[in-house]
Amino acid sequence: MVRPNSESEQTLFLPLAAAYDRWAPGYDVYDNPLLFAAGRVIERWAETVAGATVVEFGCGTGRNLARLGQAGAARLIGCDLSAGMLARARARGAGLLLFRHDITQPAPLAGGIADLVLFCLALEHVGDLAAPLAEARRLLRPGGRVVVIEIHPFLAQGDVQAHFRDGAVVVRMPTFAHRFADHLNAAAAAGLTVAACREWRPRDCDGAPPPKLFKRGPDQPVLVEFTLAAAAPSSGETG
Repeated sequence: MVRPNSESEQTLFLPLAAAYDRWAPGYDVYDNPLLFAAGRVIERWAETVAGATVVEFGCGTGRNLARLGQAGAARLIGCDLSAGMLARARARGAGLLLFRHDITQPAPLAGGIADLVLFCLALEHVGDLAAPLAEARRLLRPGGRVVVIEIHPFLAQGDVQAHFRDGAVVVRMPTFAHRFADHLNAAAAAGLTVAACREWRPRDCDGAPPPKLFKRGPDQPVLVEFTLAAAAPSSGETG
């Protein structure tokens, strides 16, 4: 569906896979301040993954997996709904196990294989967070972590969501504005507890942040990062 924004600009609404297929050729170079901020979060996790097995749901072009591989992760597994994004990930070379997959469905992977399960700017495209988080929980080894990096709920509630410009067209796709309660309740339903939660502000991002990241000032949180761990069995439960 195409809707006119102005005489020179239109908005095109596409299904999720079609939108990311269209975005894939320029995704890694697109001026996306939230993607830059997410990259800074990934840099912090890169310090912890030596020898680890990492599974990323919604891996896109494979940029996060490639960085964690450079940091010493031993096994890198990623899935995405977009064939176009996966083609870009495969072009990074050998070393990534990739497959096309809807993250709301069970993954064709054995349980208990992952030291780190990652969702990076992926869960905004999922209405019910409990299903993908439950699958992430299933994949965790003892002591493993699930990391969720998402648009900050305050921004999401203000209609900040994934989109991109393709010439005179603004391309949008299905998104869901999740609240903190949505994340917390879904984690609990999936058998996960919050080990840590961090709100990332523009001023927290080192390197050379793009000016657009500071659109709302240096102290307005732009991302939230949840570190989730398997909940301990309650009294009387085993396993």
